[in-house]
Amino acid sequence: MNYSNSRGPGGRYTPLLAATIILPLSTIMAGATTTALADQTAQETPAVLEEVVVTATRTPHTLKNVPVETVVITRQDIERSNAQNAMDALKTVPGITSAVHDDVFGTYTWRAKMRGLSFNDGYGLILIDGQRVMGCGQSGGMGEYGVGLNQIPVEMIERIEVVKGPSSALYGSDAMAGVINIITTNSPDKPTGRAGVSYGWYKVKEKVKSDGSVESPSDDGQSRNTSQAYVSFGDRPLERLGYLINYNYESADDIRQDPIKSDRHSLMAKMDLAATDKLNFFLKGEVSDYEKTGDREEESYRISPGLEWRPTDDHFLAVKGYTYTWDFEHGYPGYSYGHKHGDTGFDQAELQYTWYVNDQHALTMGGELQQQGIDYTINNADGITIQVKEDVNTNSLYGQDEINLFDDWTLVAGLRYDDHSSFGGEVNPKLSLMYNLSEATIFRASAGRAFKSPTIRQLYYDAPYRHGGYYVMSNRDLKPEIGMGYSAGIEQWLWGDRLMTSLGLFRNEVEDMVIREDTGTLYDGLPLMSYQNVEEAVTQGVELLAKVDHQDLSLTLAYTYTDSENKETGKALTYVPEHSFSLAPAYEWPSYGVGISGILTYTDKQYKDSNNTSQIDGHTVVDARIYKDLGGKARLSFLADNIFDSDKGDSGNYRSGRTLLVKMDVFF
Repeated sequence: MNYSNSRGPGGRYTPLLAATIILPLSTIMAGATTTALADQTAQETPAVLEEVVVTATRTPHTLKNVPVETVVITRQDIERSNAQNAMDALKTVPGITSAVHDDVFGTYTWRAKMRGLSFNDGYGLILIDGQRVMGCGQSGGMGEYGVGLNQIPVEMIERIEVVKGPSSALYGSDAMAGVINIITTNSPDKPTGRAGVSYGWYKVKEKVKSDGSVESPSDDGQSRNTSQAYVSFGDRPLERLGYLINYNYESADDIRQDPIKSDRHSLMAKMDLAATDKLNFFLKGEVSDYEKTGDREEESYRISPGLEWRPTDDHFLAVKGYTYTWDFEHGYPGYSYGHKHGDTGFDQAELQYTWYVNDQHALTMGGELQQQGIDYTINNADGITIQVKEDVNTNSLYGQDEINLFDDWTLVAGLRYDDHSSFGGEVNPKLSLMYNLSEATIFRASAGRAFKSPTIRQLYYDAPYRHGGYYVMSNRDLKPEIGMGYSAGIEQWLWGDRLMTSLGLFRNEVEDMVIREDTGTLYDGLPLMSYQNVEEAVTQGVELLAKVDHQDLSLTLAYTYTDSENKETGKALTYVPEHSFSLAPAYEWPSYGVGISGILTYTDKQYKDSNNTSQIDGHTVVDARIYKDLGGKARLSFLADNIFDSDKGDSGNYRSGRTLLVKMDVFF
C-alpha cells in the first residue's frame, strides 16, 4: 500500500500527504505537490503514474497503487482533445456512455450512464473538488435532483478522477456504479491569467416522424450558432493566501424545430489560507444565471467552506460544508407544457478523521448530515395546481480500514450507516482487494452494497404533471432500491510504463429498481406514465482499455460490452448500448507549436422504451481538432464535431449535425 507518507527514511513525503489527503475537500495544494513528486521521479516513470488520487479511498495514493480501480483524465488529456465540456472529456473512459448527448450548450446530459446505470437517477455520484453536488436544468440534468455533468467550464478543470465499482460505503446511496470527481484548477503561486473566446456553426438535422413523414427545422439549410467567452485570474498575494476567480459565458441556439437561444453567465471564486503549517482553510463560491428565450429562467448559488487540520504526521481531521440553491421558472401561465416555478436546495456538513496507525495501516472514519429540500408549484395546462414542499434528511456514519498485507496485498474494508428520514436505517458494507502480481501487473476487485431512496418527484407529487409529450404520476407506495455491485479487473503496464492495458468485469444487481412505465391510459389527452418498482434489474459486462503515452504521441482505445436486463420482463434497460467503442489519437509537433487530435466513437443500438419496441440505431461519430500555439502566450484551435454528419442513430428526434468551431485562448 502506498500512503505517500512513510516516516523514517520516507519522512520527506509527509508534506505531500498533508497536501494531497485534502484533495477531495479543496484541491488547494495538490497541483504543487503532484508536480514536485513528478519532477523527482521523471526519469523513472511517466508523470501520470505519480499523480496522487484520493477519491477512491479518501486517502492519497499514486495512480498505480490505488487499491480501487481509478481512471484519470488529466489536464493534458483535455487540452489534446476537442472536449468542450466534462461529458466530452469522458468519452474515452470505458463504462461511461453519453451517445444521446449533443455537444451544444443547453442540451441535456441526463441519459449519461456508468456501467448501465444513470447518473441523473442517482446511481453514479458527481463530485466537484471532492464535494457532492446537485445541479439540474442548465447543466444538463433533469428533475428536481437530476445531476448534469457540465457544471464546470472545461477551462477550469484540472483533472477528472473516475472511480469504478460500488462506492456507497464511503459516499452514500448515489455511488452505486461509481464516482466522478471533477477537480478544478488550483490557486496559482504567482499572478496568472487566462482568457478565451470561441464561436461555432452547426445545423439541426431533420426529424423523421413515426408515420414516415419528414419534419424539417424552421431554419432548414441555415446554420445555428454556439459561443463562449471566459476569463480567469489568480494570485498568491501572501505566502499563505491564494485565490482564483473565473467568469464564463456560454450561448447556443439549442436543438429544436425552432432556434431558441440559451445564455448562461457563471462566476466561480475560490480562496485558500494556510493559517499555520498544520491548519488550512478554504472557501469556494459559485453563482450562475441561465435563460432560455421565452420559457426558462434559472439561478443557482453554491457556497462551500472547510478546514483541514493535521496536528501530527499520523492524524488528519477535515471539516467541510456545502449549500446549494436552485431557483427556477419554467414556462408561463397558460403554457401547454405547464408553468413550474420555485426552488430546490441541498445542504451538507461533513467530518472526516484519518489515523495512520503505521506504514501498513490507516483508519478513516467520518459522518455526514444531508438535507434535500424542494418547494415549488406546478400549474398544469388542464388547470390543476400541484404544490410540492418536501424535505428529505439523511444522517450518515462511515468507517474504512486500509491494511497492507505481505507487501503485495492490500485490503480495504468499509462500512456506512445511513439514517433516512423516510425509510429508516440502512447499512452498506464494501470490501476491496488489490494484489500486485508483479511491479507491472495489478489485480483489483470490489464488492459492495447500496441503498437508494426514490426521489421526491417519484414519491410525493399529488397529481400528474406534464413532461414533454406525456404526463407522469408519482407513486407513494414505492419501495427503496437495494443494490449489490461487483467489480474485478487486471491492469498491465508495458514499454517502460508508457503503455497501460486493462481488462475489467462488472455486475450490478438492483432490487426494486424504480422505472417509469406507461399505464396504458390517457390523461388530458396524452399518455400517462407512472413510477413502479421492478423485481430486479441487472447490468453486467466487460471493459477494455489501452492507453499509450509516448513523448508527443498519445493513443487511447476503449471498449465496453454491457448486458442489461429487467428481470421482471426479460427486456433490456433503456438507453444502455450493448457495445460501445472509442479510439482517440493525438500528436504534437512541439518545434512547430502544432497539435492534432481526434476521436472516433461507435455506439450500438439502444432501446428508448421499456418494451424494447423503439430504438436508437447503432452509429459512429468522428470528431477532430487542430491547434497552433502562438508564441507560448496564445493558442488558436479549429474543431470539427460529427465530421460525417451522422444523425446519431436517432432520426426520430432533432439532432445536431456537423459542428465547426474556432477558438482562441490567451495566457498572461
